[in-house]
Amino acid sequence: MKLSKKVITVLSFTIGACLFVSTAFADTLLGSGYDRLKDSAKNTAALMEKDLNNYTVEALYTLKDNNQTLLQASMIKKMDTAKQTSEDNTVTKKANGETTSNYTYSDNKLSVRKSGMEDTYYVTEYPANVNRKGPAQFDNPFKEKGAAEIEKIVDAVVGSLKDYVQVEEGNDGGKVYAGSLSETQVPAVVNAVSSFGIKQMLNDERDLPEIESDIFVKKVVGTAVENKAGYLENVTGDITLSGKDKNGVQHDLNLNVIVKLSEIGNTKIAMPDLTGANVEKVSYSGGFSSKYVGTYKNDIIMDKDGKFVKIGERTVEITSIDGDKVTGKYSETVYPGFESEYPNKDAFDFAYNPVSSTTFTYTDAKGEQKNGMIHPNSAGKVYFEMGIEVIDKNSYKSSSKPYYDGEFRRIFE
Repeated sequence: MKLSKKVITVLSFTIGACLFVSTAFADTLLGSGYDRLKDSAKNTAALMEKDLNNYTVEALYTLKDNNQTLLQASMIKKMDTAKQTSEDNTVTKKANGETTSNYTYSDNKLSVRKSGMEDTYYVTEYPANVNRKGPAQFDNPFKEKGAAEIEKIVDAVVGSLKDYVQVEEGNDGGKVYAGSLSETQVPAVVNAVSSFGIKQMLNDERDLPEIESDIFVKKVVGTAVENKAGYLENVTGDITLSGKDKNGVQHDLNLNVIVKLSEIGNTKIAMPDLTGANVEKVSYSGGFSSKYVGTYKNDIIMDKDGKFVKIGERTVEITSIDGDKVTGKYSETVYPGFESEYPNKDAFDFAYNPVSSTTFTYTDAKGEQKNGMIHPNSAGKVYFEMGIEVIDKNSYKSSSKPYYDGEFRRIFE
């Protein structure tokens, strides 16, 4: 299932906040303590990548604004690297009470997914010759492109935080790390970086408060438990970021993160029993079928004078689906009076065939050639991505236009 831009933005904020928790916490350990914790994190990632035959990762994220819960997400991911099977269960609850859940099972031959309260299991079967990423392949973050450079930057930015942590021997021969920082202990450079990062990550996100000024890290608390085998089995972080919105209202954004690595060698994964279930088979390369032919739209919305204003519409028209090939048109309409706010209106045809390429190419309003993708989303929706940069066969990143939302809803006449 493709995540919407809203969810991606929230997760981006979560990851960014986690980064501040981990770096501020970890870099208080400069010297032997810092090196030990960093080595433990690297060792844990290496074991998850190759040496742990099976394991379970549990995570809980809670994001609050002035003690009001904006988002709570839980995830249980089971991995069997020896048998190349995986299972994911995620549940997300928003401030309005809306709850979404997703289940996915994958092995070398097929994948099964089910969304929320739907009674349909979507099953995808994979040919033996398809070039597919292993369903239980763990991507080691320390081996990602640019990871070494990022590590050096982190060391330089928050390297002065070295006196606010306790390291104790655990009962089982492991180690327990615990540290905390108050707002007076956070260097100005960290607050400057966090201020810029928060503004960027919250930009255009309608479900989160628009914090614009006086942004600073108010509190950071973290703990990590390393077992006697030398890898981290429990990490918790709690960070509070404070700032004011355009009306001068103070906001304390608090993120609490709990991550647990468990059931090593004892994790069991079984394909769900689909006997008597409502099963729909989808193409291995995209999941599209003829029922997706039609017109999809969403609104172009901007924040103007303290209000959300609709300034136009985006349209994706899927004109044909032939096997795995999806053909269609994309266009943008901007209402009179808002041309200066949205000067570059895109309009192009596209042909997407994931069998031959992971992306399609298009020419944008500036005459530049770009890459895009289109995926089925939930019922009656598609997700349309633009400005994609392919990093390798398993990963990519995208640079969205201002006010962009990639989730499109089917228009029924």
